[in-house]
Amino acid sequence: QLMIRVAILCVYQVVGGAVGAYFLWPTAVVPAAAGAVMKAPGAAGFVISRAAFLANPQLYFNILRTTGAAAAAAAFAL
Repeated sequence: QLMIRVAILCVYQVVGGAVGAYFLWPTAVVPAAAGAVMKAPGAAGFVISRAAFLANPQLYFNILRTTGAAAAAAAFAL
C-alpha cells in the first residue's frame, strides 16, 4: 500500500511539473524573445510587455477598468 501511495505522489509531481512548465515557460520565453515593451495605455508611468498586450488587449482594459492601473500593469508586466 505504501508503494501505491508513492507511485501516486510521483504521478502528481510529474503532472504538476508539466502543468507548471506549460503555464510558466511562455512567460519566461516571450519577453526575452520579443524584448519589446510599451507604455501602458491609460496607466501613466507604467511599462508593459507588448506581446502580452497584443495577445489580449481586451483583458488588459478589463483589468484597468475594474482594479486600476497598477494591477493592469502588473498583470501584463515582463
